[in-house]
Amino acid sequence: MNARQQQILKALISEKKPISGEQIASIIQVSSRTIRNDLREIDNQLMNAGANIVSVRSRGYQLEVCDECKFKQFISQFIEFEKNVPVEPEDRVHYLLKKFLLRQNYFKVEDLADELFVSKSTLKNDLKDVKVILQQFNLKLAQKAKYGLRLAGSERNIRFAISELLFRRPSIIEEKLKRQSWLLPEDSMELIRETALRELKAFDLNLSDIALHNLVVHIAIACQRIKSKQYVDSLNEVEENIQNKKEYIVSKRIIKSMEKMLNLEFPRGEIVYVTMHLLGNRLLLNKNQPELLNSFNYNIIETVKRMISNVEEQMSLNIGNDKELLVAISLHLKPALHRVKYQMNIYNPMLEAIKVNYPIAFEAAIIAGKVIEEDFDIVINENEIGYIALHFGAAIERSKLKIKPKRCLIVCTTGHGSSQLLLYKMRAKFGNKISIIGTTELYNLSMYEEDDIDFIVSTVQLPSTIKIPHVVVSTLLGTSELTEVEQMIGDTQESIINKYLVEELIYAHLSCKTPEEIITYLGEELIKKKMTEEGIVETIMDREQVASTSYGNLVAIPHPLEAKSPHTFWTIATLEKPIDWGKHKVQLVCLLHVADDNKEELKPMYDTLFRFIDDRDIVQKIINALDSCTIMKLIKEM
Repeated sequence: MNARQQQILKALISEKKPISGEQIASIIQVSSRTIRNDLREIDNQLMNAGANIVSVRSRGYQLEVCDECKFKQFISQFIEFEKNVPVEPEDRVHYLLKKFLLRQNYFKVEDLADELFVSKSTLKNDLKDVKVILQQFNLKLAQKAKYGLRLAGSERNIRFAISELLFRRPSIIEEKLKRQSWLLPEDSMELIRETALRELKAFDLNLSDIALHNLVVHIAIACQRIKSKQYVDSLNEVEENIQNKKEYIVSKRIIKSMEKMLNLEFPRGEIVYVTMHLLGNRLLLNKNQPELLNSFNYNIIETVKRMISNVEEQMSLNIGNDKELLVAISLHLKPALHRVKYQMNIYNPMLEAIKVNYPIAFEAAIIAGKVIEEDFDIVINENEIGYIALHFGAAIERSKLKIKPKRCLIVCTTGHGSSQLLLYKMRAKFGNKISIIGTTELYNLSMYEEDDIDFIVSTVQLPSTIKIPHVVVSTLLGTSELTEVEQMIGDTQESIINKYLVEELIYAHLSCKTPEEIITYLGEELIKKKMTEEGIVETIMDREQVASTSYGNLVAIPHPLEAKSPHTFWTIATLEKPIDWGKHKVQLVCLLHVADDNKEELKPMYDTLFRFIDDRDIVQKIINALDSCTIMKLIKEM
């Protein structure tokens, strides 16, 4: 029933007495002939809905309901009031996708246009977008003369598309199960959830809340499709490999319960389908670390070790020996490989937030993802990379807790009071960043072992024989002297900036119009200045193919997949106008190059870099700056 026919039916429902065809035509703004044709079609649909349209001579038409219950059910299924008709193009595309995915019948373009209150040309433009989205799932719209359009493709791909359609839209993810009653009634959705939980608990299989929600929706989709006699293809080969697994037994029990409760018959292939979803979700097993490691496949452990090793080699994050990270990624990788193997979609609702808030961890995950691709000959998408990034993010936070404070010895010649003043002033300023191992007079300095001291703060010049790093200060420890101590600790932003950024690698107000253009320009400049080898542009472009390096706040941080220089450095560029870069606009570019054989810990460098690109005021000031000198000054002063 199209939108016009729905309006006619609503007009009949709202009138308690007969209404003439002319009156209806006036309300709907069509001819009386069109109204008569529509009334015949509506009456045909009402035959099995407990109602019919009665023609009252010389008075008009009247709706007669003989079965109230049947008619209400019909109304709830077919009548969609104007407030539910989408207006924005994106919403219309989503509406059309939902319609094609959930119904097997043909739809005529003119009927869809009437339903959405748009012209045929507008509807055809919307359908172009629908086709592009469906292509991502190897689905298409098949056309048949005089019938219209319908969805064509494998049942598995249709179901994957339905679940992606659900999970892709945040407004739908956040809805409770009862809000998804268009899929199945609320009580049926809750029944699936309770049954799944009961069987999972019986076999000691624990899922995250998101994984449980995904499983419930996948089962609900299966129920809905089976009702329409749409079944997944036979998966005999897969079944042979998984029928002895705990997840298969759990899936079988869930399906058997569903058959009884919903009065449905599930083919065996549906059990395999549910098992694949269980295998494709992270299972949080109640075991300790050694037991977990022993339970993993050797190849998975070796891959994860190489993932962590490659990240540590390239990024120096001080996480190479984190056993918790090894276990966490191994736990994640096993179901992730199942997802990729069986082409199962996974939506990561946190992806954009991870990229913006944990860019270091996301970069680590991209490096790690390359190892997975090499070892298992598969392609890892951004959603999976995002989940891996969470584990690296946790490891980075753990590493912060393990950083040892720099050991400092105070040498003071003016007495106990002065040395104590200096000691407490340094403790107040630097807190747990330093550990003051003692205060001493110059003549007693030899009593301390060199290996026990990282640096010395002294109120007098030290003999040239002292090779330990040191700084000379006054007892009162002025501002400039504090800066010297900070540099000794290696914690100042200015010292880090001086280390990785030089003014000749800053470019202001470039006229580049695309990411490719700015990357090419900066790459060629670096080659000219002998900062990098040939191939720098190509390897940066390769990195962009994995995931865009734009992070919001008008900033992008392109960088190569492979090091092309023995040096670690930044190159800064601002653009005359913002350009499109991935999902964001960009006007400040920081090209980052990390040396391949880098031996120093780079966490402070990353922290400083992301601290300034995350500051809206600083970024805006840098964009507005007219020359490289001003940009350098702004970055140092932040």
